[in-house]
Amino acid sequence: MKRLIYFMAIVAVLYSCEKIVATDITGKTPVMLLPQVNDTVQDNLVHFKWEEMDGAEKYHLTVVTPDFTSPTSYVLDTVIYGTDFYYTLDSNQYELKFYGISATYHSDTIGPLKFWVGTQSSTTGNTVVLNTPNDMEYINSSSQQFKWDALTGASTYEISIRSGATFETGSILDAQNNISTTVYTSPLAFTEGTYSWGVKAFVSGTETVYSTRVLYVDLTSPNQATLSLPMNASLVPNGTITFTWANGTDPGTVHAPVNSYLEIASDNTFATIVDSATVVGNSATLTINTVGNYYWRVTNTDDAGNTTSTSASFQMTVY
Repeated sequence: MKRLIYFMAIVAVLYSCEKIVATDITGKTPVMLLPQVNDTVQDNLVHFKWEEMDGAEKYHLTVVTPDFTSPTSYVLDTVIYGTDFYYTLDSNQYELKFYGISATYHSDTIGPLKFWVGTQSSTTGNTVVLNTPNDMEYINSSSQQFKWDALTGASTYEISIRSGATFETGSILDAQNNISTTVYTSPLAFTEGTYSWGVKAFVSGTETVYSTRVLYVDLTSPNQATLSLPMNASLVPNGTITFTWANGTDPGTVHAPVNSYLEIASDNTFATIVDSATVVGNSATLTINTVGNYYWRVTNTDDAGNTTSTSASFQMTVY
């Protein structure tokens, strides 16, 4: 009995050692099943499928658009376990390269393999001109309407709204096709963050590429300014005076640039403003030549339109 147990232990060890030795798959050629060369995939969720390669532990897939000779975008570069993979691609021309991996070995690479997603792109060179929101615009609304200019000959339009600043790789959050107008109100409740959006047109059986823009949603008000210099109840010589304050760190996820509005008044109710300035930053230099008592304060507003409460006011005496 002891001899049998000893024999089985040796077999188990030998089997384990065999499993951890990587298989040399050099020279083997993968077999791609989907997509085939010059395929047109009608579904934007593209199914990549290949035959299992004996000895391969995983597979490396690279996809570019429009081709590897002059790529404009590396849309996919990933390692996959298994023999199936799904990925959302816009309607366009693509090429792929593919090989198997076993530890430090990898098989022969197949490709470039050209394929299309959707209908073939329009060769007219026309693209949709986007209208609003502006590119890289900051907004402070959880709802948003998108507009673009009409394209001559277009029958319908398609819009896609995605997460992140890179349209090609962003997750699709909202998409709508067969739009017959040039305006679309998204049902999305936009949270604070970065988004990208694109619109393409369908013209006489072809389609344009997406025209894209980036959108920043900032729903957080900037910090209230904390006044610094001139100090409260200070004496200041007439002439050029530098005002400074602190804005702190924006507490939100998206940090729209902050515009600080400095007001100088001759009364503590700020009914009579003698000078003012709007600056990006936390200082401004103004000239006051008339002696007397003055009051100053700062209100912060960011580029998204979020406004914080006005700071406390400081008094100074110009002599």
